[in-house]
Amino acid sequence: MSSPQKLRLMTYLSPGVPIQVFELLLHYLEEVTGLEGYLITESRWSGPPAERRDPFTDDVADIAFMCSSAYLRLKHDNIKHVELCPAAPVHRHPMGGGAPVYFSDLVVNSSRNLSFTSFVDLKGLTFAYNDPVSLSGSLVVLGNLKKMGYDSSFFGNMLHSGSHLKSIKMILDNKADVAAIDSNVLKFYLEQNPADQDNLSVVTSLGPMPIYPVVFNSRLSDNLKKQISEALLGMHKLPAWSEKLEEWNIQQFTQVDESLYDLETNLMDVVKGLSLNSVYY
Repeated sequence: MSSPQKLRLMTYLSPGVPIQVFELLLHYLEEVTGLEGYLITESRWSGPPAERRDPFTDDVADIAFMCSSAYLRLKHDNIKHVELCPAAPVHRHPMGGGAPVYFSDLVVNSSRNLSFTSFVDLKGLTFAYNDPVSLSGSLVVLGNLKKMGYDSSFFGNMLHSGSHLKSIKMILDNKADVAAIDSNVLKFYLEQNPADQDNLSVVTSLGPMPIYPVVFNSRLSDNLKKQISEALLGMHKLPAWSEKLEEWNIQQFTQVDESLYDLETNLMDVVKGLSLNSVYY
């Protein structure tokens, strides 16, 4: 597939990351490459599930956006035709420092007038998490608990919500006291639901964690991969496109390589064998 007639993008990250982000990138890459493109969305998983054939093996996508954990699993399993694009987005965050990272924001309902200033103030509360294997919703919290000498009994109760957006709703509905939310998901949610700005407060942020990767189907020609990578890296220099990136809290795309994902593998080593119900001190 060295000269595809279509450019096939796929995202596993919506609705947490709004679909408009990927539509924007599709429009830009169509303009840059001269290829017609289309966008495939899969909202049930944050990446190709292990029990199904991936889009690279099946050759149904040229570029896929997925969580870093899914990408690392594909690499670990030596899935053919998986190749990291050397460009990744930089989403704005107070702690981001212009790096291609994101954070886990510990969120409470500010309307309850509870005074929280640090992680330890959350002891004994009901904690909502999206998924037990989520990097931002669960694992980074486990890592922080271990570092502080606590176990999962730190929280009074734990509720599995099923998604970051559902965790946010549990906080708003006072069904949970605190939730760990992907910082980008929270930012997008508040932009789309400004009435909730005063109802949600971030106590602290855990991280950093590596931003979601842009993954190539290696069947793409080297010239096309180079063209796409360079176009993404230069997108913020074009005023019309830079404005559109900023609308979605993206500062720019920046150069990355496999070493970025050491942030995740190091965390996975820390929490290996642990779960939210584990006792480890």
